[in-house]
Amino acid sequence: MFSSPTKKFKTLIFCLLILFVFSSCNRTADNRPDNGKEKLSWLNSEYGLMGIEALNGPNNLTSRFASNTIKTNIFDIFKAKKELVIKVKNDVNSSPLGDVFLLKLRTNAEIQDIASQYDSLDFVEYAEPNFQVELSDDGVNKYNDEASTVDQVHANSDIVVAVIDSGVDVNHKDLKNRIVAGYDAVSDDKDVSDDYGHGTHVAGIIASNSSAKIMPIKFTDGKTGKMSDLAKAIKFAVDNDVDVINLSLGLKKKSALLMDSVDYAFKNDISVVSAAGNYNTSKKYYPAAYGKVIAVTGLANDGTKLPQSNFGTWVDYAVKAQDILSTMPGNKYGYATGTSQAAPFVTAKIVRILEKTKDLSIRSILIELGKISTSINTGKFALLLGREL
Repeated sequence: MFSSPTKKFKTLIFCLLILFVFSSCNRTADNRPDNGKEKLSWLNSEYGLMGIEALNGPNNLTSRFASNTIKTNIFDIFKAKKELVIKVKNDVNSSPLGDVFLLKLRTNAEIQDIASQYDSLDFVEYAEPNFQVELSDDGVNKYNDEASTVDQVHANSDIVVAVIDSGVDVNHKDLKNRIVAGYDAVSDDKDVSDDYGHGTHVAGIIASNSSAKIMPIKFTDGKTGKMSDLAKAIKFAVDNDVDVINLSLGLKKKSALLMDSVDYAFKNDISVVSAAGNYNTSKKYYPAAYGKVIAVTGLANDGTKLPQSNFGTWVDYAVKAQDILSTMPGNKYGYATGTSQAAPFVTAKIVRILEKTKDLSIRSILIELGKISTSINTGKFALLLGREL
């Protein structure tokens, strides 16, 4: 029995289509250009480059990424939005964001694979996904409309703490006299209002345990934010001469951009305090696990490790952080538990040290913290929780 001519024709067409698809795929893989400029153009086109943002404002290097060859496809609008952070090599010593760009892509490819390909370009120092950064909290477990937490302490010092977080309720009755002008890195304006509550709670802990002024810097509208916005927030804090930076936040992955940002603080002799995370693991959590960052974990009220608190030889200090009462938006108060609550207690300790001698170096501050803390060298987590403050 023989096939009809029509059926043979349809089969032939189908086979040719299959061959065309496979040959196209092979050409795409085999014909990737090796030349830097041509490869950049190919990558921009292949991964649907839709826009470029210089994180430190306008920069003529942006055109280097565009290369006049951005070719978007109408079908790209159906693909996922993804963002890639690129740092360009530059012999000139600049700020951490001076040569950093955010590439906005439309692609279904894996972002880590894309980063690897851009990273292979000769003029790129590093390329990485625009990581999501989380606030290190377990949420407020109970509200209290009556309590006041800050009245007993007055802002009579010139020590300024940057609270980089979800914003702060600057009109809260316990905080309004402690606030200095801040910044919203998400919207690039001065509106630091806090719809989530985390930043207001953290600010209240610092305000009630020290005389510091609070500079609220917003990098997220909710529980998570973008690494690019966190980097802009840290740079703003450093450029505006804060004395301490509190980061009750983090992520499980290393980030070159985050390392650059905290290094910028260190070069300006600004202490950075960070939450160790709430995953009950010894795996490193960043930026807390970076060398000079002061990593803080949480203890229960009985002095044992909080069940959720991270631990490890990379942790520097441990503070009781269970059911901490602090300020919440709308002149309210709430109780919260976690390493987000632990970190600001250490920040407040540093403020008290600086009130006695303002121009202490980071090294000198660490020495002073060592004097007022005790080693945790017994129990299941001996030498894994740092020193208790």
